[in-house]
Amino acid sequence: MSRILVVEDDEMLREGIVYALKQEGYEADTASCLSEFQDCIEKEGETIHAVLLDVSFPDGDGRSCLRKLREQKGNETPVIFLTARNTERDMIAGFDAGGDDYVTKPFSVPLLMRRLKALLQRRGKKDPSLYQAAGLCYDFTSGILKKDGNEVKMSRTEQKILEMFLKNPNQVLTTEILLERVWDVDGNFVDKNTLSVNISRLRGKIEEDKNHPVWIKNVFGIGYKWSDEHVR
Repeated sequence: MSRILVVEDDEMLREGIVYALKQEGYEADTASCLSEFQDCIEKEGETIHAVLLDVSFPDGDGRSCLRKLREQKGNETPVIFLTARNTERDMIAGFDAGGDDYVTKPFSVPLLMRRLKALLQRRGKKDPSLYQAAGLCYDFTSGILKKDGNEVKMSRTEQKILEMFLKNPNQVLTTEILLERVWDVDGNFVDKNTLSVNISRLRGKIEEDKNHPVWIKNVFGIGYKWSDEHVR
């Protein structure tokens, strides 16, 4: 049974989430501040399988706290941020801090449960360094992509785009987030057209028909989504 830690200072919301978790068959622990969150994560003998983490607390910022845990302790527990901050900048900051997903308030609790389930299923794969689905296999360690057993050559940019998609399957990634995460670390300026060209090239290498893609789908007016629901 998966144990979920709910870190939220709003008592009513916290208890509502705990109730929903137990209805779904999860065990639930709670923390109302960041110091309690760190104590729970560091407690020996208990495994936390996922964290639902608010951003704003009287004793600090949840993103900064998570970033320190990731950097100093190497903690890889999956985290979904829960926050009323819904700008692109806030979402990017959440992902950069080490978050795995980002849910804005107010939110649907049943939808949150589905996203939590999907996150746990992805993390529960036998080998997290490999992505495998319907003839596609990508090794995050070596950076090698194979389709039906044959190696697919990619540019560095195409590889970085693919990794962003594979780390966030079945989630909409805005054009802004893709540009920020894929290129800004290199200090290179690109525009939306450059992104679309690289995605088109990537589609040509993995799709059976890049004009009717099943893996990399456009989300009109927003961005793109890696979809592997068709092979489940």
